[in-house]
Amino acid sequence: MRTLLLAVALVAGLGCFQGRETQAQTPSLTIADRGTSRTVSRTEFLADRRLQNVAIAYDPVYRRPMTYRGIAVSELLKGYRIGDDDYVQARAYDNFSVSIPAGLLTSTSPSSAEAFLAVEDPAMPWPAIPGTSKGSAGPFYIVWRGGTRSEISSEYWAYHLAALTVTDSPFKRWPGLAVAAEVPATDPIRRGLDRFVAVCMACHRFNGEGEGEQGPDLARPMNPVDYFQPAILKKYLRNPSSVRTWPEQKMPAFDEENLSDADIDAIVAWLGYKARK
Repeated sequence: MRTLLLAVALVAGLGCFQGRETQAQTPSLTIADRGTSRTVSRTEFLADRRLQNVAIAYDPVYRRPMTYRGIAVSELLKGYRIGDDDYVQARAYDNFSVSIPAGLLTSTSPSSAEAFLAVEDPAMPWPAIPGTSKGSAGPFYIVWRGGTRSEISSEYWAYHLAALTVTDSPFKRWPGLAVAAEVPATDPIRRGLDRFVAVCMACHRFNGEGEGEQGPDLARPMNPVDYFQPAILKKYLRNPSSVRTWPEQKMPAFDEENLSDADIDAIVAWLGYKARK
């Protein structure tokens, strides 16, 4: 099912000896395909000549402008064969994962968003993520320069990075998400599926399809359209706390720049379509 494997394993051990990381202690990225494998330590990344300053106008994790030292993901993936419709499964060490279109990660077009692997320097640690007890976003973090917030899902800012795996697209991996061929290409249902994959699927499965474990399955035992009034469901998708709160709540609010009203309508249309099926 997978045409190419690019695994990035985060090696534990964040100690320092007299202020300097040893090779055994520093986190590492292992990049592999079908026949080769290379492990690169954080120390090596920080000495890489391709490392550059990356100024981010708005970081959705830190909720403010940030500047990092990072390497273009397009540079890291040079030499690996990636299909036109492949995705990259970005997995954090707490098992949070999100599928990112590989074309976005490898794009070098001046008009497109550019992805960087930001590398945290232990001598200049990043601040703690606001409102959480998770520490910083390091040691490895995918950040985006340029583009729009609607183009680059907030879920694509993958931090605490533990693994990257090039896979088939979610539409191929989980055919139960599909929309029937007779649904017109311009129907909002199709846009709803696209936005579900980009925004919701990192946390939610649908009828067992997917890898999300942060939130409930959105089809088992019932589809949300079966127990939410349409207007309330849309309000809930915009800001869950405006409808209800609970101690372990993880789902964030989405502003108009990240998720437009039209996108919310489309997600609800896709959920309704799947409920009828």
